[in-house]
Amino acid sequence: MKQTGFTLIELMVTLVVLGILLGVGIPSFNSVIESNTLRAVAHSVNTATQLARSEALDKRTNAAVCRANAAFTACQFGADWSSGWVVVTQQGADLETAADVTVVRMWEAVAITVSGAANGLVFERSGRATTTGSIQIQNSSDSRCLSVNGSGSTALQEGVCP
Repeated sequence: MKQTGFTLIELMVTLVVLGILLGVGIPSFNSVIESNTLRAVAHSVNTATQLARSEALDKRTNAAVCRANAAFTACQFGADWSSGWVVVTQQGADLETAADVTVVRMWEAVAITVSGAANGLVFERSGRATTTGSIQIQNSSDSRCLSVNGSGSTALQEGVCP
């Protein structure tokens, strides 16, 4: 009677080869994940900035993208945006007061560094930026810079903000 299957030696050799392949492949895969996360967060910040400008033009009012307060109901001025950010339209005088703004969209906290534009990026009803600046998005090995100029246009580029 003939039996089929793997011998113990064949199984052990297969496991050793699999272990070597995983040992070589996993560190490379981690760098791909980090790179994709950085790219995704950079595009999210860029999308938020363009949405704020679009809302200002569409609603004919001031709109801003800024660091979110703890409740995600208004802006909280500060340079560390890693805890999340919001796009708001402004009805009152203060971006940091929930009664003076309407939250259009929010982005939750991220596990990489997002910093800059401590007072947010504000767009007036014509789409021009009343506050300009840069936002640095970086992980342990790479970075992106989002810049907004006075006309309200954005530029997303690799590297550190000037």
